[in-house]
Amino acid sequence: MDENIQVRMDGYIELFEKLKEKTGAETVALALLQELAKDRRTDEMREQKEAKNNEPATPKQKRFMDDLGIKYPKTVTKKEASMLIGEELGRNGG
Repeated sequence: MDENIQVRMDGYIELFEKLKEKTGAETVALALLQELAKDRRTDEMREQKEAKNNEPATPKQKRFMDDLGIKYPKTVTKKEASMLIGEELGRNGG
């Protein structure tokens, strides 16, 4: 088994045992562990989305901004381009 997977699995088992001890119920401990895993995954997805938003704007976004006559900096990000496009379309009934 991959060492990283083994380390994670050991951590989950340790956490499960602590939750089980604290709650006194295996089913409650399992439910809490599942919720913690969901929270962790949601945080990871949020971080990935934020990182993606900070990538340079796509050529398609830049062409569309050019077509709309939007002035933008060379370093415009995907998120910034999206906001600029949305604002322009909102002003023009897009």
